[in-house]
Amino acid sequence: MLESSGIHICFNADGREIEILDVTPFGKEKFRIEETPIFNPAVTMGDIIQVKEENGVYYYQETVQKSPFKRYAWLLSKEAVDSTAIAAFKHRIIENEGKCELIFGGLFVIHIPKNTSIDVDGEMNRIIERFEI
Repeated sequence: MLESSGIHICFNADGREIEILDVTPFGKEKFRIEETPIFNPAVTMGDIIQVKEENGVYYYQETVQKSPFKRYAWLLSKEAVDSTAIAAFKHRIIENEGKCELIFGGLFVIHIPKNTSIDVDGEMNRIIERFEI
């Protein structure tokens, strides 16, 4: 199995928005994205993308295969992020072949197989209700 590594990816033609993303090689100038890109909301973890490399920067060309995951995202308070309820829910997501990310300390992103039996929205809504004022 190939290992993932971080590469510089640019999602716009003028080269102003470059981010380092973990990817796994998936063929000639193709990579599977292993985390959530910030600069292109249409690309997500698990997508396989075609790129063109120039001077160590990989320029996004197209998505050749969409992710098998469904993506959910919530902006959470620090109290919620650090809670045992979120920790337990993360564990359930991982047990069900999903992945979780925390971006910028408060954007909680879940990627879970599209055929999951977990009611992600329902469970997160119940957790979030505990932290509303």
